[in-house]
Amino acid sequence: MRIFGRSLLTSLLTTALDFGTLVGLTELARVNYVLATWIGTVVGSLANFTINKAWAFSARDAPAVPALGRFVVVQAGASGLHTAGVWALTRFGRLPYPVSKAAVAAVVYLVWNYPLNRWFVFNPRHRRRSATQSPRAT
Repeated sequence: MRIFGRSLLTSLLTTALDFGTLVGLTELARVNYVLATWIGTVVGSLANFTINKAWAFSARDAPAVPALGRFVVVQAGASGLHTAGVWALTRFGRLPYPVSKAAVAAVVYLVWNYPLNRWFVFNPRHRRRSATQSPRAT
C-alpha cells in the first residue's frame, strides 16, 4: 500500500503539471485542446519518471537507461490513451475538455500507468537482473 500511496501522490503532482499545461496552452495560447492534451502528458511524464524512480518506487539503485526505455513505452501508450480519451469524451460525450481530462486521467492511472510502472518499469526483478549481468566479453 505504501508504494501505491507514493505513486498516487506522484501522479497527482504530475497530473497537475499536465493539466496546467493543457489549460494554459488551450486558454492562453489558443492551442487546440487535443494537441495540448498530448503536450501536457509529455510535460507531466518528465517529472513523473524522476519522482517515481527516486521516491515512489524506491528505484534509485536501478540503472536509469533501461528503466527509462520501459517508461517511454508505457508513457507513449498513456499519452495515446489520454489524447484519444479526452477527444472522444469532449467530442462525443459533449463534456468540457477539463472534465474529460480529469475522468481520463483517473482511469488511465488506475488501469495503465500504475500497474505498468509497478510491474514493468520499476519492477525490482529488472533491477536485480541489470545489476547482476556482467559485461559481455568482446
